[in-house]
Amino acid sequence: MSTQMKPILGINYYFSPCDYNDAAFRDERRSEPVACFVQNFKRWMEERYDVEVHTYDCVDVAADNVKAVLYFDYNWKYARKDMLLQRIPFEKRALMIIEPANINPSLYYLASYRNRFSTIFTWDRRLLSKHPNYKPVNVPVGAEPSAYRENHFGEITFNEKKLLIAVSRNRWAYMPQSTYGVRKAAYKHFEANCKDGFDLYGQGWNTPVTSFEKWFGFHRFSCYRGEIPGAWDDKVAVMSHYKFALCYENNANQLGYVSEKITDCLCARCVPIYYGSPGVEDLIPQNCWIDAKRFRNFREMQDFIVNMTRERHAEYLAAIEDFMHSPKLDFFSTDHYFTTLAEGLGFNKKRPLP
Repeated sequence: MSTQMKPILGINYYFSPCDYNDAAFRDERRSEPVACFVQNFKRWMEERYDVEVHTYDCVDVAADNVKAVLYFDYNWKYARKDMLLQRIPFEKRALMIIEPANINPSLYYLASYRNRFSTIFTWDRRLLSKHPNYKPVNVPVGAEPSAYRENHFGEITFNEKKLLIAVSRNRWAYMPQSTYGVRKAAYKHFEANCKDGFDLYGQGWNTPVTSFEKWFGFHRFSCYRGEIPGAWDDKVAVMSHYKFALCYENNANQLGYVSEKITDCLCARCVPIYYGSPGVEDLIPQNCWIDAKRFRNFREMQDFIVNMTRERHAEYLAAIEDFMHSPKLDFFSTDHYFTTLAEGLGFNKKRPLP
């Protein structure tokens, strides 16, 4: 009988002491998005690869069966207080770059932070072209697209759907790639000109996000409907009651950044008005979404969607339906994401029992 110990993977998702000692995996934390994500990853690795997953503080990094310690993002602030990375042998250090440059510039403009890791996963095509040893991976998405291959919302008719929705967090960033200014301008336009036809959901609206707004005031959106309680599936259910969604990526200049903002719309059968990076059409056919950059101004965008016929809208939905049943959807799946991480770290899939 083999006495070989099971392989172990340590992970760190911006963990703090309240997450240590595997506390992030407790059942009562499952409603928290990050905890839910790492719990799904832990369960998936154990079932598919027979690998134990623990928070990085409670693994013996020198042990032979601890194969790697995977960080989900890293930045200069975290580097100042993280005393564990320096104890991990370099060859066991792995990094998944999640956030774009406007949210986490450290990993894009300061190579010294990336150079602390031996294995690096990224969706950024420019980094991948400059560093052939980096491993390509998709951006993790929200609702699981494969669960929505079949249309859950086919009974909601064109006439029953409201015109337009936006779901986003009220954010600010000093980096020029940020789309926060332009998407807020879009929200203001549709609030003023679509009255009862536009609803805004998400975190942080109608409160100040900068000291400037705290001192000098900020716009209060009358179209704000609050946060959507629950997880990604609840967001999809709300979006299914709208014909269109304003869908602005946090960063629309980094090739390869395609997030849940568009895939959640497709799951909901809500046509995205999408503002993203070039090359998105290589991953999602352009007949599934409306390119927000094609319009000269918001008035032109408004006229386009307000005057769209039921038949034209149905053509977009038919294209979405084709995509949802195509192999291209698999790129955005959690299965693809986790498989890329597992195999990029050198784990072998568990052999089925005879």
